[in-house]
Amino acid sequence: MYKRTPLVKLILFFVFAGLIDILSCNPAASAGADIIKKQLTIGEYFDGEEFTYNIGFWWFKKAAVGKIGIHRLSGGNYKITLQAETMGFIGFITKYRKDIYTTYAEEWEEGRRLRPTKVAKVVTIGDKVREGYTIVDYNKRTYRWKSWGGGKEDKGAEEPLPVSGYYDDPLTGFYNFRFGVYGVVAEGKEFHVPTFPVKDASTIYVKIATNKEKAARVNPNPAEIDYLADIVIDKELFGSQTGKVEVRFNKELIPVQATAKDLILFGDVRGTLVEMTSSMGFVSRKETDNSQ
Repeated sequence: MYKRTPLVKLILFFVFAGLIDILSCNPAASAGADIIKKQLTIGEYFDGEEFTYNIGFWWFKKAAVGKIGIHRLSGGNYKITLQAETMGFIGFITKYRKDIYTTYAEEWEEGRRLRPTKVAKVVTIGDKVREGYTIVDYNKRTYRWKSWGGGKEDKGAEEPLPVSGYYDDPLTGFYNFRFGVYGVVAEGKEFHVPTFPVKDASTIYVKIATNKEKAARVNPNPAEIDYLADIVIDKELFGSQTGKVEVRFNKELIPVQATAKDLILFGDVRGTLVEMTSSMGFVSRKETDNSQ
């Protein structure tokens, strides 16, 4: 497989976490969304959705900009694209690094979940470009990967999936989580989400805090946060010393805040949505912030 810098790995995590800052949602919206989910497949529900968000750390409010969107190809197949690009001073010292990750996914289980069939990437750093892909064969229970370019050694192999079951890359995991594939979210509940294997099977651990824990930790208005999630991810995935992330959700299970803890070189890193396009009727906000 291929390596990612800590900042780009962080952007991928925020995409998985669904870092979306919604201006206003009402209780009826959640019930309405549940009804719509029963009427549509997962791809139909999210088709055409696009987000743009800022990633910041230290005094930089906009160290990088990321965009994610999902679009239907044909039948039950969808293309999910994440594009991340460093900006300003951080862009200058990283040679304006640009990463494009694309997941081709198919609807599965009668349209109730997505599973990846191919994951591709293009990384541009200055005048160097490195590419790679991973193709999953669910019948053979193997995945085949290859990476090349960028002045580095070409690599590739075909390897078995560790065990039977599902593995989601961060992009399909993002939509599956929001569609309720992993189960209903409730205070005190724990989740173990299998992620697409790099070397061995990997699991993202999620624990929803109790209301008492949330009241003690969310200041000044804990009532505005419906769910407080503590997430532990493989610390090597995005260069963290602990792998800990705190995410605050509203009742529609849309994270309104997220902070990744103790990233090597970056410390605590935050993310904010600046623009959203959705066919599901959520109200979003757009912010313009050119400060660095």
